[in-house]
Amino acid sequence: MKKWFALIAIFLSSYVVFLVASMPLALVINNIHLPKNIKVTGAFGSVWQGEIAQVTVNNNQIQQVKTQLSFWSLLTLSPQVQVSFGDAMAAGLEGKFILTVTTEQLQLNDVELYVAANDIAKQLSLPIPVTAQGHVELTFTELKLNIAGKLTCEQAQGQVTWLRAGVVALDTNIKLGNIKADFDCEQGDLIAKIEPKNNLGLSFNARLSLANQKASGQGHIKPGANFPQELKSVLSLLGHADNQGRYPLRF
Repeated sequence: MKKWFALIAIFLSSYVVFLVASMPLALVINNIHLPKNIKVTGAFGSVWQGEIAQVTVNNNQIQQVKTQLSFWSLLTLSPQVQVSFGDAMAAGLEGKFILTVTTEQLQLNDVELYVAANDIAKQLSLPIPVTAQGHVELTFTELKLNIAGKLTCEQAQGQVTWLRAGVVALDTNIKLGNIKADFDCEQGDLIAKIEPKNNLGLSFNARLSLANQKASGQGHIKPGANFPQELKSVLSLLGHADNQGRYPLRF
């Protein structure tokens, strides 16, 4: 008798999972209350395997979002979704990641994100017109966020790199080389530490409080032999150098 109950329970559980996975993706999205700054256009397929033509976040467009839900993850009550978006042959954001959701945690694995540096520069409020060169590559082997209570960072292993970095400002083309930062978690905050081995002699630690949605950072620039000559005239805008020749940075 127990055997029959077990078989019936497995059958019903599998049937429920099938119903959820085969539900139209558009139906699910239409019943989700999205923030005002997020707009979804053109959802096709099912929760199992779907595609969204375009997602707009703060007027930034993400094209060709594709999702695939793992069947076995539903049986363990830890839904896992593979997500990819963008096109290497088209402008805009491109990337992929694996998202696993539990009652207490969001886990991101194999995160790869690529974006033109100038797409980021356009979002910044800068004192003079600047065109950024190169591409920004963001990778996370693993990122774990605690969602039980306040949102906090539990574990992070990743890196962001500005490849072939450069800017064009006041008709001057300034080459910066490659700039890298490593990610970590500290007291629930996400930390990014810029490696000092760059043409700017830039060393900087940035902190993002996920719970309060506030960012802060501090560091310095220590001009060396590879420091761009075009920027030396503006160093005085950062304040006075200390006794080690470092100009302070903070926000």
